[in-house]
Amino acid sequence: MDIDRAYEILNSPKKIEVTYNNTPVWIEGINKQKGTANIKMLSNNTLLEVNTNSLTETGNLMKS
Repeated sequence: MDIDRAYEILNSPKKIEVTYNNTPVWIEGINKQKGTANIKMLSNNTLLEVNTNSLTETGNLMKS
């Protein structure tokens, strides 16, 4: 995913579904200088810093 799109998703009022390695995640923050995102794995709440290119937008909204 492009870093600008990741930033848009982070700041969106909608809960847009994003995956990392086919696992749903929540974007916690963006570091534009490093090109990374701080994400939380929704399956186990693990926090990771990953390259935004490794994130995928599914096109779906997250279920509440």
